Amino acid sequence: MEKIKYPVYDYIKFIWKKKLLLIGFTILCMVIGAALSYTKPTVYTSTAIVFTGNGNNDELSKPDLITGRYKEELPDELKSSLNVKADPFQITLSLSGTNKEAVESNMNKVAEQYTNDLIEDFDELHDAMANYRNALEKKVKNTEESITQYEQLIQDTSNDSKLISYSEILINKMDIADKYRADFHEAEYDLALLEEPKKSDVKTIQSSNNNLLKNTLLAGAFGFQLMLVLLVLWKYIINARRSLSQRQ
Repeated sequence: MEKIKYPVYDYIKFIWKKKLLLIGFTILCMVIGAALSYTKPTVYTSTAIVFTGNGNNDELSKPDLITGRYKEELPDELKSSLNVKADPFQITLSLSGTNKEAVESNMNKVAEQYTNDLIEDFDELHDAMANYRNALEKKVKNTEESITQYEQLIQDTSNDSKLISYSEILINKMDIADKYRADFHEAEYDLALLEEPKKSDVKTIQSSNNNLLKNTLLAGAFGFQLMLVLLVLWKYIINARRSLSQRQ
């Protein structure tokens, strides 16, 4: 009667006999992974928050455009680490590197330049809105003076045709004055809401970034799988040699 073979059980039995080797190699890989984690340099990240105010310049409000514009001012080793995040009415700039002083100074440089560009854009907007408000104020004043003149003309005239004409002009002037007043108050309100861009202080945090636990577990999983494959291959070679010896 042919002997029944259980190859899977045979492999499991072999691996169980070599369990100390499997466990030992896994632990060794975990130790190596943990040790390599500490070889990574300390990384410093500097962050600056800039309040953008009421600016609406796409080049100064979209992260991709901001990154492309200001990274050229950075050293080559820091260009790729510039990160820009946009939130309502504020932009967060961050820079990372292994040299704390270089990271802080360059972050401050970029934040200052960005804030100054925002202020320049804000000043242009403020001047334009102020000029518009002043122009409306002048129109309101001139229209009110014109209304006063026509009111006086109506009082002084006794000619019916002129009275009708003056009255129509007066009504039209009053409507125009109401519109100018509404536009003036709206412009004055918008101007009062304008807020100048401001930069917060640059803050730096230290991160070793070694991911000790993660690297240790990954190294252990790799070592376990690698040794498992090697043990299966070892058992396969033993079985193959045994089969060849039996045939001879």
